[in-house]
Amino acid sequence: MVTGGAYIANGLYNADCITAMRTMPNECVDMVLTDPPYNINFVPQRTAERGAILNDNLSAADFEKLLDDYFAECYRLLKPDTFAISFMSWATIPAFEKAIRAAGFQIKSMPIWVKNNFGIGYYTRPQYEPMYLAIKGNPPPPDTAISDVLNYPRVVKQVHTCEKPMPLLQRLIGTFSHEGDVIFDGFAGGGVQPLLPPANCGVNIFVLNSIKITSILRHRVSKTNLRKRRFCTINGRGARR
Repeated sequence: MVTGGAYIANGLYNADCITAMRTMPNECVDMVLTDPPYNINFVPQRTAERGAILNDNLSAADFEKLLDDYFAECYRLLKPDTFAISFMSWATIPAFEKAIRAAGFQIKSMPIWVKNNFGIGYYTRPQYEPMYLAIKGNPPPPDTAISDVLNYPRVVKQVHTCEKPMPLLQRLIGTFSHEGDVIFDGFAGGGVQPLLPPANCGVNIFVLNSIKITSILRHRVSKTNLRKRRFCTINGRGARR
């Protein structure tokens, strides 16, 4: 079981994610699959009532510090020879690359999530989100290498503005982790990661999350066949609401 400070798996907590991560022991998680704010001041056109994403409009210096602190803690928490995957925006690839490399990771590839429809734009209309696949140490490659172009439809009935589709997350978790592993995310948004992977996979999930999503997450988990999985949810600084 993952333990650290007052935080243990199989619980939902609200706290600053950087502060909480710093109380956790070294090398206690098996994979990072994360979706930090992109710092693009995104407000959805069709669901503006949800409001802007928290900490998505920081100064360049504050955003750099957030990423530096976060990925440094992710690296410390990961066991040797493991994988980390982070979603990002094309506009903030340089900031993410700098922070991920500075933390000690090696970047192995940039998979692309291609959506089934496109957004609003003046010059081009966005239809994809990039991510970095990074490693700590020298993990063995997966049994079957997957394409770096991943075609999955967007979530139709979103709980969170930037919610990622379950089949996409299932593919990533199933490829880059093993049964019984602990998967970590400091910015869980709509709480989709705790609903993954399929019931027979047995992967345990360790998640940090926003206080505004905690009640939603509890409800969603209660409706799934993963009720007996281990969860830990903490309010993430900069968490997507």
